[in-house]
Amino acid sequence: MTDRQFERRITLIQQGDKQGLKEIYDEYGKMIYQCALQILHNTHDAEDITSEFFLKLWNIADTYCFGGKHKRWLVTIARNMSLDLLKKHDRELITPFDGEDETVSEPADSTSAEDTAAGNITVSAALEKLDLSEREIVSMKIIADMTFRDIAAILGKPLGTVTWKYRNALSKLKKFIGEVDPS
Repeated sequence: MTDRQFERRITLIQQGDKQGLKEIYDEYGKMIYQCALQILHNTHDAEDITSEFFLKLWNIADTYCFGGKHKRWLVTIARNMSLDLLKKHDRELITPFDGEDETVSEPADSTSAEDTAAGNITVSAALEKLDLSEREIVSMKIIADMTFRDIAAILGKPLGTVTWKYRNALSKLKKFIGEVDPS
């Protein structure tokens, strides 16, 4: 969704039209969920944050600055809500329940359920090798398709630090995946 299309949806929300919110949810629901999941490491809390996010979006649509970068705005809100939840629980990380799947993927029709499950476990285990900052950067870059400049602005870190952490995270992931599947 382009910035202009997003602004049209925000205008609909400001006018009380729920269709604008539905279209934003359809486009960005998974991105918001993934952003929350990368911070919280708990599917139930990530789902709660996602639901609360869209309720909040309905209520704060009037605060959107037209002409801005909407993905940056959305991810910043989701990130802050997730971090607030961590503070509320007064712990550094919320750990998932045993057996809980921490990844969301849409398997291709030709992929078996077993292959998908194995791939999810590998990705989940690989992401666990990264620290929170690295997971956030990888998530924002790959899942949210954000620029390094936007990521740096959201995290309040220098652009060089963000790109370095991203490359470092990818190296860790490649090394881990190579250890898991040396073929």
